[in-house]
Amino acid sequence: MSVELLAMLGGGVSGFVMKLIAAQVQNQATMFERMLQKQELADASADRAKERGGTWMRRFITVSTVFAIIIAPFIFAFTDVGVSIQSESNGFLGLFRTVRWENVQGFVVLPEVRQTALAIVGFYFGSSQVK
Repeated sequence: MSVELLAMLGGGVSGFVMKLIAAQVQNQATMFERMLQKQELADASADRAKERGGTWMRRFITVSTVFAIIIAPFIFAFTDVGVSIQSESNGFLGLFRTVRWENVQGFVVLPEVRQTALAIVGFYFGSSQVK
């Protein structure tokens, strides 16, 4: 091979490699710009949602839940109002199920109380760690 042919071949390969690198850099820049635009749209949407009063609604739901699962049963524990509890028995070979309701006096802690309280505490402490 002649020197001129090697120089032309080397120039063509190096030009191809440089063009490929430039195209990849351009693609990355375009992707980064689109990612920034997407983030700006998400931030604008979050700001609009914040202005709609979602914070107060979440607080109202939390206070209502805490009242319904903790405060109200605690108040009922000191009154003559009973708490109804469902009990279920399987019967013969699990075919004939019977459901009974029993009235209980006092403060009843259900598994739902614990799960809801854990969810509320986790949400508020988790969101306070982000700020």
